[in-house]
Amino acid sequence: MNTVGEAALADSRAPSRLRVAVCWATIVSCVPYLSLKLLWLAGFSSGAATAAGAAELGDVRHTIGNVVTVGMELAAVALVLALTYPWGHRVPAALLAAPIWVAGGLLAPIVIGLPLGLLAQAFTGGSAAPAGNGLESWVYVLVYGGFIMQAVGLVTAFVAHARARWPNVFRMPAAELPEPTPAHRRLSVLSAGAATGYAVILAVWSVAAPAWGAPAGLVTVTQRSALLATGLLVLAGAVAVLSLLHRRGQRRVIWPLVLAWIGSAVTVTAGPTHLVLSNNGNVSTPQVVVSLAATLAGLALTASAWRAFPRRAAV
Repeated sequence: MNTVGEAALADSRAPSRLRVAVCWATIVSCVPYLSLKLLWLAGFSSGAATAAGAAELGDVRHTIGNVVTVGMELAAVALVLALTYPWGHRVPAALLAAPIWVAGGLLAPIVIGLPLGLLAQAFTGGSAAPAGNGLESWVYVLVYGGFIMQAVGLVTAFVAHARARWPNVFRMPAAELPEPTPAHRRLSVLSAGAATGYAVILAVWSVAAPAWGAPAGLVTVTQRSALLATGLLVLAGAVAVLSLLHRRGQRRVIWPLVLAWIGSAVTVTAGPTHLVLSNNGNVSTPQVVVSLAATLAGLALTASAWRAFPRRAAV
């Protein structure tokens, strides 16, 4: 259990040079994407490959999206600062955990899916970006390269912060998990089953897209690989939540907790993300239904994982 003395000690320690370097490297990785978005909001068409692409950058849908993503980038900057410097230990845990959980749900499929997709694309040939999308290829390098760097930086900063603030979580054996109630078991099984179904649908979409209700515009191998990566992460989260029901021995629960954390976040955020980013705003009824059901399943999966975790461990 984290004592008051341990918390005070963690709060007083200055971050190591490595943590500071990771923090500022993460902030620097936000600058290109943030600059591009601000240019678009200011009316510039930087990165547009065609006149139609330039016009699309200024429409209402893209303007709203740009405002939201600028806010998200600024939140990422504030988050990595809080995770690095001592004052962050005085921030309530929920105010740090919630945004890092959302960030994990949004960025994990990119971190895993993009490298695998590029590798697969290299063997199959063709361009990783869809033809006629209205943007120069360097825009994708800047955006997704920045996302991967931000993900690595945020994860590194969060792990270092968590190890200092909640060291007992990293040592906790399975035997210390609370005994699940019958209601908790039912919630875990039902939510994991629904999430597994969503994972299967994503795997099918990764092969059949854009048919069978898959998100519009996913035509390259690289894009489809992101769907497969999303499905694998959802499945991993479902399996991890079920594994938390079994309180056996002294095995540490940190890895099932990590997988449940990431998998539940991906399950909740993937559907809405696919709807928002759907090509030209075109969404099918099956996609909407599946996305809504997946988000509800993800919320139930998150609740199940949270109920499996002893509250005193995060004090």
